[in-house]
Amino acid sequence: MSANFKRTLILPLISTGNVPQLTTDLILHSLSNEFRFVKSLDSTYVHPFVGALDYSLHDGKPILYESDPNKRFSSALELFYNESKNVYVIQQRTPIIQGYINNFIKEIIIPVIKEFQITDVTILDSYGALDESIISHKFNNNTNMGITNVDPFYSVGICNLEGIGSLSDEFDSILNLKTDPNTAMHYTNSLLEFSKKSLLQEISTDQQIFKIIFHLINSQLGSLTKVKYCSFFVHEGDNSLDAKLFTSHFNDFVNPIDSTIVEIKDFKTPISWKGVYGFNEVPTTLEEGIYI
Repeated sequence: MSANFKRTLILPLISTGNVPQLTTDLILHSLSNEFRFVKSLDSTYVHPFVGALDYSLHDGKPILYESDPNKRFSSALELFYNESKNVYVIQQRTPIIQGYINNFIKEIIIPVIKEFQITDVTILDSYGALDESIISHKFNNNTNMGITNVDPFYSVGICNLEGIGSLSDEFDSILNLKTDPNTAMHYTNSLLEFSKKSLLQEISTDQQIFKIIFHLINSQLGSLTKVKYCSFFVHEGDNSLDAKLFTSHFNDFVNPIDSTIVEIKDFKTPISWKGVYGFNEVPTTLEEGIYI
């Protein structure tokens, strides 16, 4: 398929440090002159949320929402579109209600993919030292053995769905599930092909990404050809710098019409970060204080 006909959907998962949400904020507000609000999505399966319309300190007003002059409040799930890069972005501000992730994928995400004929879905995720299903398995199984220059933070894996029919028919057999005796969890390295420099090389069946790919494969979406999983290792605390580092991989997230316009150089933070997050350096001496 020609690059001009590729349409990417970026979906941030609610995960460690909310870094995917912060990254999405940076993408939307740093490129606010390119993005426009499309619509609010059904938030039945996520925790309730309503807030003021967000905007960057640089813009001084919520220009992301200028396409809908009657909109007064932001909601838990909102869809935005960037025509120059042919990319849709969902901002999810609250977690999925426990037990409803399957409903969320099938009834909210898949209809968006169908309506806008999405060809590429990019999933943003994050994990930290306390994420047992990832960290414990990683320490007990050196999946990067023999690989030099492994990125200690950023991982990217791709699931190509060109043969989606055969993938659906043979889903169970291609999983090649392995059980980690230390965690009693199941892992697969068959669904996603990670780059050699990625710290992650496998995913567990307990992770949200596994459930998302499962439903996308079994939904027989004619337009969809690729799922890209981008994950970042973070620490709890002020994760604004993590978000900035994650956003520096924006060229990995999208499949733009003009492939030369993929880098975000001027980061603009939204007003909602004021007083909570900042890009200050970590203090190195007591005289500099204990707060970032």
